[in-house]
Amino acid sequence: MRRRRFLRTVGPVAAGAVAGCVGESEETPGLFKVSSPELDPGGSLPERFTCYGAGESPPFKIERVPDPTETLAIVAEYDSGGITDPIFWTLWNVPPDTERIPAGLPRSSTVQSLGGAAQGRPEGGEVGYEPPCPQPDQPYTNRFQVYALGETLDVAGGTDHDTASEAIGDAVLASRRFTVDFERTAAP
Repeated sequence: MRRRRFLRTVGPVAAGAVAGCVGESEETPGLFKVSSPELDPGGSLPERFTCYGAGESPPFKIERVPDPTETLAIVAEYDSGGITDPIFWTLWNVPPDTERIPAGLPRSSTVQSLGGAAQGRPEGGEVGYEPPCPQPDQPYTNRFQVYALGETLDVAGGTDHDTASEAIGDAVLASRRFTVDFERTAAP
């Protein structure tokens, strides 16, 4: 299934029209704010969030959620430079009053600790965060996009990432993106 390319075009444009899209280096008072104690935009993805480490999902801190946000969502994908990029994590229907999404979410279709939020899966793969696992000396750029959504999604947990990301893209009010790189050097 080929998905629409909303993550770089429709999502941020829609966000700017409604509530403002905060760029990676911008800090605008009053606008949707997302940070992570583990991810520095433009920096490197810590190994613990890859298959070479613990393979756990990264944490996020959420502030100033815009009205009328009904839920929050995350889509993580590799920047492959193509028309579509492989998605390795979707999380949606996180309650809007959530201030922290902890690291290491369980690989389950619903996350009870986040109010029953749902997670997707890659086509034919396991539900939840699929840690990046590039071959040695093959750099990966990873994008983590956190969204404020104007509606609760009627998409079941365990659905494939493409279907979930399309539903997320149709409900965006605002977003915040983290772009981080990861490269594992081959052993000498």
